[in-house]
Amino acid sequence: MNTTRIQHPEFRHELDPTNYPFTDTSTLTNGTQRLLEGTFLDASLYPIGGGVIMHLSKAVIDHQEVQLFIGDDVNDELASATFDLVSPPDVLELVDAYDRPAGIIVSESVRLGVFQTWGTGTHVFNSDQTAFVPSVCIPTPEIGVRGVLLDDGSVLSGDVWLVGDDGVVLRVEDVEVPAEGCTGDTVTQRVIRVDIVGDPLFRRRLCETSDLFATPRYIKQITFQDGEQTYVATPDSKGDLKITINNDLAADTVLRTRPTQEGLLFEAMGTQLESVQ
Repeated sequence: MNTTRIQHPEFRHELDPTNYPFTDTSTLTNGTQRLLEGTFLDASLYPIGGGVIMHLSKAVIDHQEVQLFIGDDVNDELASATFDLVSPPDVLELVDAYDRPAGIIVSESVRLGVFQTWGTGTHVFNSDQTAFVPSVCIPTPEIGVRGVLLDDGSVLSGDVWLVGDDGVVLRVEDVEVPAEGCTGDTVTQRVIRVDIVGDPLFRRRLCETSDLFATPRYIKQITFQDGEQTYVATPDSKGDLKITINNDLAADTVLRTRPTQEGLLFEAMGTQLESVQ
């Protein structure tokens, strides 16, 4: 007689008759409805704000869909998964309240058919009844920027592009911040720096009126030609460009430069000084 004996069954087959992924002490019943052993084969839970102790908090069932919620003692709706009551999938993808990925539950379509026998309504469980084992709970602290909350209540997450508009300059910098503890040490942290410098011409780009603003035309340098000699005058570190006749001891008046519609106007102000005899 030939017999076949499996010495080392696969991981999920080995745990099939147990409560896994729930703890051994979980009753799997709320007194009214019972979750059969092996309904879930495996799980990986990582909702933002979740810890090492999470449980199946409730199941909301109507005539078409089933919505399973994962929670803890503080929030019973950390994440949820919705699937068709008649044709459930093999893998349930969990999302949080802002539609961000929060984990998966592995099962089979036949195993999830148990929810068809529960009837419509909301079936609530506590941590003593449906606690998940710590190995499937991945703590994800709610720290740092993980999304951008918009005015309409929706959240942008994942790959988010930040674009400065109308005089807003964005740059990435490495800054030194105090380290944890009382040692006085610092650590390098990468941050996004936002500089609002203003843009005086943004209305011109937004409006159809072309003469609403005049485009500034700044003088970068002035070149003087005297025969074969060429002199180039440039602004100083503050952007000032000063032109005087000869030097401060000259008897001639100061030369004034001002822009006009035709170009740059040079003019002498005042009259020539007379020497006192």
